[in-house]
Amino acid sequence: MIFSRRRKAGRPAKQDNSPTVVCIKTHDIDFAAKVGVLLGQWGYATLVVGGEGGDEENGVEVDVALLDIRGMSDDAYGQLTAIRQRYPGVEVVLVNKPDNVAASIAGMRAGAGDELILPFDTAALEKAVDEACKRRRAARDKATRKPLLTRFSEAMMAATFAQAGDFDGALELMDSPSRPKK
Repeated sequence: MIFSRRRKAGRPAKQDNSPTVVCIKTHDIDFAAKVGVLLGQWGYATLVVGGEGGDEENGVEVDVALLDIRGMSDDAYGQLTAIRQRYPGVEVVLVNKPDNVAASIAGMRAGAGDELILPFDTAALEKAVDEACKRRRAARDKATRKPLLTRFSEAMMAATFAQAGDFDGALELMDSPSRPKK
């Protein structure tokens, strides 16, 4: 279920101006509701996924996942791997209890970017989600950025067109969409 689709002024959105989606994967519905309300107030859209993961919403591009591993001891690696397969490129923040060290280690080895230990302050949650969004955006920008040699080559071609008097051709060449690196 999606709690909120509001975007707070000043909160970064994706390139297509859609809200940043945070998936909350937990067995604790009360925890999910409270965190979902907070994230909604901060301008994030939230998607809550229950324990077995069968109620994911199709077609939703998730940017950050909060994975609650408080009740897990050995399955944190498997849960994180499943989230990464379902939502490629997602940044994962673990939510854990202080005495669940084995799950923390497994989650971090599986590629989690951050961990929050309960009880945590709401400022720590906001900071962890903001940083995860920045990492996700940086990875997305890096994947779509043209190589420097290509950008330089296109700028030189555009300058040649402009020098020859074809200003429209030069502008069209400079405004061409980015091609991802291979």
